[in-house]
Amino acid sequence: MKQRLDEWTKGDNHEYFDRQFKKTYQSTIKFCDWLEQLEVLNRESSCNIMDIGTGKGANLNYMNKRFPNCKFLGLDINKNLVDEGNAYFKNKNINNCKLECGDLYNLDYNRYKNGFEGIISYQTLSWLPEYKKSLSKIIKLNPNWISLTSLFYDGLVDCKIEINEFENPKKKNSFKTSFYNVYSLPRLEYFFKKKGYKSFKSQPFVIDIDLPKPDHTLMHTYTKKLENGERIQISGPLLLNWFFIYAEKK
Repeated sequence: MKQRLDEWTKGDNHEYFDRQFKKTYQSTIKFCDWLEQLEVLNRESSCNIMDIGTGKGANLNYMNKRFPNCKFLGLDINKNLVDEGNAYFKNKNINNCKLECGDLYNLDYNRYKNGFEGIISYQTLSWLPEYKKSLSKIIKLNPNWISLTSLFYDGLVDCKIEINEFENPKKKNSFKTSFYNVYSLPRLEYFFKKKGYKSFKSQPFVIDIDLPKPDHTLMHTYTKKLENGERIQISGPLLLNWFFIYAEKK
């Protein structure tokens, strides 16, 4: 499957990103909790962190509150989102969060290589055609650790999923096309270890709030509660197996 850049450069989806500034998503909070539990970051931490696929930088806005001594650089291919995010940080006098427009597949290694202790990415990897090329680009930046959230399966199965959303049954062409790939955790661990990242950890994201089912049948995340009280996340026809992963050189 070939990457279609208009998935990222068109349709800014301002409402999605603006909601994140108003109320931090549960997954972001839990992800930062996990990084603290792993003793990767804490309130006293002082390091440079890059966020790949940052959007408007809402996740960095939250991370800055938890880890105020760190410096954050968010990278996104959508210039409109980058400009609006930087305007937000300037208006709030937040000086250690900055966004830049850039393409993951065409990174400026002269500028970014060896400049970050850690590289993070929220909900981006599964929306790319595959993970090996994109992660190889990130690894080439030579961070000590990489941590991200995406869709994974804890068995030896990869799923390449392409979603097409239609306005009605008569339409030939979809109005929106996107990837929802699910990757095998054991294979991902093997990939990282071959690249020199010997320590690998993962944890499922267990949501503890209810998300209402939408009044349409298109892609939109909601939760269902199981008999044991746990919640599963669903979007359209898909079960969303969210995981956090962490890989470190040791």
